[in-house]
Amino acid sequence: MMMRAKLFISFLILFLGIVSLFAGACGQQHPSPPLPPLVIYSVTELKYLLISNFGPVFYVDRDFYPIAREGQEEKSALEQFDAIKADTVEFLAILKHLGLPNKTDYTNDEKVLIYREHKKLTMGVELTASEDVYNFVLRRGEGQGERIEGTITKSGEIKVLKREPSFNTYPICLAGGTLIDTPGGPVPVEQLRQGMAVWTVDDSGKRTAAAVVETVMTPVPAFFQMVKLRLNDGRTVSASPGHPTAEGRALDDYRVGDTLDGALVAVVEHVAYNGEATYDILPAGSTGLYWANGILLKSTLATN
Repeated sequence: MMMRAKLFISFLILFLGIVSLFAGACGQQHPSPPLPPLVIYSVTELKYLLISNFGPVFYVDRDFYPIAREGQEEKSALEQFDAIKADTVEFLAILKHLGLPNKTDYTNDEKVLIYREHKKLTMGVELTASEDVYNFVLRRGEGQGERIEGTITKSGEIKVLKREPSFNTYPICLAGGTLIDTPGGPVPVEQLRQGMAVWTVDDSGKRTAAAVVETVMTPVPAFFQMVKLRLNDGRTVSASPGHPTAEGRALDDYRVGDTLDGALVAVVEHVAYNGEATYDILPAGSTGLYWANGILLKSTLATN
């Protein structure tokens, strides 16, 4: 009897041990597989992601606007190549995008390809840091296109905040705030309306008052630059590079020492434009001339 009791207790202990081991094995928590590391993109890579997501971007290419000159793009590419290459992060991203190797020497054709990517990245996508994300602005389509605003995280998550129609063109008008001479005194160009009087020049060269027959406001793309001219008598004007003077020359064609409206050009510089649009007017009459900041210019709306 005593022997049976001892055997029973031994079997009970063994059974409970097996049950305990089985329960422990069944209840064991296996660790989840590790998550892949979060990818953090460079600013250049984020711009490429945006371009890939929204398609070709619109920007004003100064190598072809306001005047396309043969060989100008290659000349600019060769002049700026060392500076582009010095930005290692952007340069390597461009090479990867183009499928080019990182090497010591590049052909002129390769430098042009790299330069084109640099222009697209620099002028086609506006990216500004805001806490843990970047705000972006870009335009799509020449002519009737669209303007897109949104955010993109450092890991490439895109969120569109505003998408609206936009007429994307190459502005050839005046900076906002430019003062136009009128019989009642100078008036900012953006405040002029059809029917208001401005000073113009008639066919005989006489200063005369004429009504404004047309006004225009042209939205500007991101990173647009104006040409600013200062004359040796102190007069200055800022306008799109292609805006014509009374002589019919584009403002961007003037160089220091040239004559403009009876004075010498003292300074020519390209400056960033923070306005959202450029402006122009057309006075009645055959010349299309008016005074902007005291300098005689020609309307971009004139037909002759």
